[in-house]
Amino acid sequence: MAERACQRCKYISYDKKCPICDSETSSDWSGLIVVTDPDNSKLAEELNITMPGRYALKVNK
Repeated sequence: MAERACQRCKYISYDKKCPICDSETSSDWSGLIVVTDPDNSKLAEELNITMPGRYALKVNK
């Protein structure tokens, strides 16, 4: 099963609906950022990431 990225928050999972924001996901994504501590991450702040996890940098529909 291919990994999918949320079209709204870009969270990466295997689900067709995002487990974080319940939006549709896409299998067409690129780039990867892993956030382990969003409260102390400048990059997570810049990207509006509030939950630890794996995120796509670009998601196509």
